[in-house]
Amino acid sequence: MKQTVSLLATMLLALQMAPASADTFTPSHQCSKPYVPTSFSSRSERESFKLDVEQYKRCIEDFVSEQEDAIKKHKEAADDAIDEWNSFVNYELR
Repeated sequence: MKQTVSLLATMLLALQMAPASADTFTPSHQCSKPYVPTSFSSRSERESFKLDVEQYKRCIEDFVSEQEDAIKKHKEAADDAIDEWNSFVNYELR
């Protein structure tokens, strides 16, 4: 029964806190797509384009990695808050 009350209280707390502490903006990457020519006039132009594509890919991958790291940190913070609440309910409110 206490676990049910604890879980319910945690969910209510999370729902109440979420709008107040949510990020107010959505991050976006600053990567630039390379211009895709209709044809290449030289081998060096083709190689330059390939390098631009790789740079664009790395930029996107770096952005995604940063966002995934942020997700992990936010999840850990939420889990820590839930653990703190559960500890309070289970050990201090008895």
